[in-house]
Amino acid sequence: MSLFDAVLAGDRDAVESHLSAGADPNPFDEEGRTPLMAAARAGRADLVRLLLEAGAEPDLTDSIGESALIMAAAHGHAEVCQWLMPHARDDEQDLARTLLSGLGITDLRLDAPPPPDNSFRRKLASAGAYVSGKLGDAGATKRLERVFRSEKQRKP
Repeated sequence: MSLFDAVLAGDRDAVESHLSAGADPNPFDEEGRTPLMAAARAGRADLVRLLLEAGAEPDLTDSIGESALIMAAAHGHAEVCQWLMPHARDDEQDLARTLLSGLGITDLRLDAPPPPDNSFRRKLASAGAYVSGKLGDAGATKRLERVFRSEKQRKP
């Protein structure tokens, strides 16, 4: 089962397994979609969060120019939009709000940032990646670096 298959099946354990094994969180399918787009379209906020933490790029677009945020908004998945909104440009945020309001979803605060990360979890992940690196497995360190890069890009 590929990362795409795991996302499409909604199998969180399989998605975690692929990402833990160092799978690229940004592969494209034949329509130019990524696993993040598939999770957003399906309304799987848990998988969207997992993929973002693994370094998935929220600003990528498919072959017709739609991002994960626009796909989530078009399908009325407000919780997913809450995770993707902080990564989007202003015009994309406006379009997402318009799509959601067209579906009758207007009472949610969509510009709220995701919950803050637990600093203990970050330290524990760093320690684990360090030990894995010393044992010859660079995959954990690379994944952790992608997460840190994506967090830096999110901060204003």
